[in-house]
Amino acid sequence: MSGESQDRVTRARAAIGAEKFAEAEQHAREVLATESDNVDALEILFLCQQRFGDGAGAERTLRRVIQLAPAKQWPRGDLARLLLGLGRQAEAEQVLAEAVAVDPTHADAHAILGSLLSEREALVPGAAHLQRAIALAGRHPQLLANLGRNLMRQGRLEEAEPLLQAAIEAAPGAVMPLVHLAELAEQKDDFEAAANLLDRAAPLAAREGGDVIAQRAHLLSRTPRWREGLDLLDAVPGLSGTPRLLRARLRDRAGRYEEAWEDTVLAKAGLARARGHEYDAVRIEQEFAALADFASDTAATQGAPRAERVPQPIFILGFPRSGTTLTEQVLASHGRIRAGGELPFAGQLTVLVERMTGLPFPAAIETLAETPQASMLMRDLYLRGAQAYGLLEPGADYFTDKMPLNEVYLPLLRLAFPDAPMIAVSRDPRDVIVSAMQHDMTHGFHCTYRLEDAAHHLSAVSDLTEAYRGSGIAPYSLRYESFVADQGDQTARLMALLDLEVEPAQLTFHQNRRHAPTPSYAQVREPLHGRAIGRWHNYAAQLAPVLDTLAPAIRRGGY
Repeated sequence: MSGESQDRVTRARAAIGAEKFAEAEQHAREVLATESDNVDALEILFLCQQRFGDGAGAERTLRRVIQLAPAKQWPRGDLARLLLGLGRQAEAEQVLAEAVAVDPTHADAHAILGSLLSEREALVPGAAHLQRAIALAGRHPQLLANLGRNLMRQGRLEEAEPLLQAAIEAAPGAVMPLVHLAELAEQKDDFEAAANLLDRAAPLAAREGGDVIAQRAHLLSRTPRWREGLDLLDAVPGLSGTPRLLRARLRDRAGRYEEAWEDTVLAKAGLARARGHEYDAVRIEQEFAALADFASDTAATQGAPRAERVPQPIFILGFPRSGTTLTEQVLASHGRIRAGGELPFAGQLTVLVERMTGLPFPAAIETLAETPQASMLMRDLYLRGAQAYGLLEPGADYFTDKMPLNEVYLPLLRLAFPDAPMIAVSRDPRDVIVSAMQHDMTHGFHCTYRLEDAAHHLSAVSDLTEAYRGSGIAPYSLRYESFVADQGDQTARLMALLDLEVEPAQLTFHQNRRHAPTPSYAQVREPLHGRAIGRWHNYAAQLAPVLDTLAPAIRRGGY
């Protein structure tokens, strides 16, 4: 850099310090007119473009700096923030992943990437990045709170609690750590501690123009005082989003079914708009048709050999709200079965298939049989993920994978694990649809924001799994209603499938203090009951438009 250019850069920085951004930009452009690769001048230009709201210009400048100085930390961090501000989250994640690959000590990139992954439910890698950020940058309250929240959502309450407590001690005026710790206390059934924490959070939230009414109503919903929670929500004008879904469930509990359904429909529509989520029925039908053909073509294809000396997966299949969490809780109450929860690895197999074949999914599966060792590659990818989650440690024969709708990928799972137990949980489709609509679900290609989409997807999955059975892929069937009617016999049948004896703890699964990090966590802590069977009758009129769509699935289930 020439002496004149250095002088202009110095004056530009002083102008920025004095909030004279137009002057700073002029200095920067004069430097760049003769030294187009001057990183200092490009940095100043970026700051000015950012100040003036020139997002496109700021992006071009940052990408130029990254090209010129790939080892610098700040350009990628700022580019990620810029992309996030423009709503381009996937691109921001890619930039951050590149940042930590280029420089593993980039604490800021680890922190942002960890938070983004956590928000989209990639909890284990999200936690790893947050832990790395804390190791590099120290125990900042926001990082502690984010990691604590992440671990709580994984069900790792004992690890999360001290992190949230430390965040509160370091930032006693922050609202969210108190709210998160209250949520954790509620999940541990310590309702008094949760209420006290919300009492502490309430004035802090009010100071920021907010409140903790939704959190308090949720806490009350877990107690005999649930009607007080409903009263709180009834008094809130313009309620929306997940609090409105909570009110829908409480109004249902109070027998106010028409109001409950109105809340359900409007809350789901609002969430879909806010998140930009739509259900693509045409894409689903095309993908499912290709999967059905693939299952038929590869019916006799030999799968991967069993990986020895490691626990094996048990795949618990079923639509959200069909009883998959209950099934996992029963299984994981056995001493030789480890709870895995909702594992993302089956969905990742499609990406591997695309890489192996060079084709997009589902077209990629048409040539999968021609790919040498494809089944072993899929098996090993899945098991590497399970190892990262700590599921392959000694001490268990099996671990569960209860990701809802994994049945869609049954042919891939069967190739990767030809001997793995597969348990298909079914429940009256009408009850499933009502329950799925009244909860904020993240599964099924955004199918549960509209009643018509939920019915279409449930029916399409039912048709697909029936096609799989016709091709010889036949998981063990566990009917929710049959389990409720005869828990002992159904548990014995289930364990015979695994060649294990029933253990007493499985018959009192509700006493298992493991936290199941799903919307069903509270239900599986209750003794078995049949109160949820036949709930759909309360919404018969609302379900009428989709009954024809659901009819084949209803008939197959014998309902």
